[in-house]
Amino acid sequence: MNNAQTVPTNGTDTTDNLPGENYRMVDALGHRLRVYDEGPADAPALVMFHGAPHNSLEFRYNVPAIVGAGYRVIVPEHLGAGGSDRPEEAELYSGRHDYERALAVVDALGLETFYVEGGDRGSLPAWMLAALNPERVLGLVSENVSHLNGFFIDPALDQRKRSWYMSYFQFEAAEEALRADDWALAREFFDWHPDMEHILADWERPNGLKASWLNWYRSTVNPDTAPKADPLPEVTAPVLQLYTLNDPYIGPEQLITGREFIKGPFTLRRIGGAGHFIARNAPEVFNREVIKWLGEREEERRSS
Repeated sequence: MNNAQTVPTNGTDTTDNLPGENYRMVDALGHRLRVYDEGPADAPALVMFHGAPHNSLEFRYNVPAIVGAGYRVIVPEHLGAGGSDRPEEAELYSGRHDYERALAVVDALGLETFYVEGGDRGSLPAWMLAALNPERVLGLVSENVSHLNGFFIDPALDQRKRSWYMSYFQFEAAEEALRADDWALAREFFDWHPDMEHILADWERPNGLKASWLNWYRSTVNPDTAPKADPLPEVTAPVLQLYTLNDPYIGPEQLITGREFIKGPFTLRRIGGAGHFIARNAPEVFNREVIKWLGEREEERRSS
């Protein structure tokens, strides 16, 4: 583990969008997902999974640097987010379905092997791809969330306390409360997120709030109706674990419980002050750490 990194500026000197010509629609198990795809087709690919609530713009300050370092970057927008389909059925938004659609996307793009990155909602497809497809995933970069067995199977009491909102969002009354007074509760809840206007733009579309945020909780962590999570296999691919101590939603204990299930080469990096959304809040440090780590993994592959 290295020393704490200092969070730099929030990327305000970079374009506020991703080039529209790099988006495509990809069929994933009967639903269309909008996917951002930039970089040489034959370059090592990094598939990045954004959190909730957000869309591919969460990575707009990361993609240019990673592509510039010689990689292909692919960002699928989850069902309900960005330009992807927004069906009504809540059960379609589960973490397991996110994983299955993610696998369909990489298959549709013809990726035999690839790296994965994810945080928040994106943690589930990233960790599940690595655990269930070890022959294809070259390595994993995770923001705050460790191996899912340490988060969902037997979470520590501190993490249960931090996850209170997952229970609150099961109720229909939560939607009305979030919308009240120009989204005052939502704005306060996401104090650490600098992209509230992008998020609200998604929420204010028909079915937007449920599709891009609430349905994930209602289908994945509802204590009465969500399928019980089965333990995942150990992850044997190299892992770069980025974390910060000021994440209000994810506690450090799950780094310890999750570490038990990581058997491949493991790199732990603390990024001070980055909050829950590390790639968005600390893009310069994130980009430097990820590009360095990818370069080391690629050098190892060439020399093996």
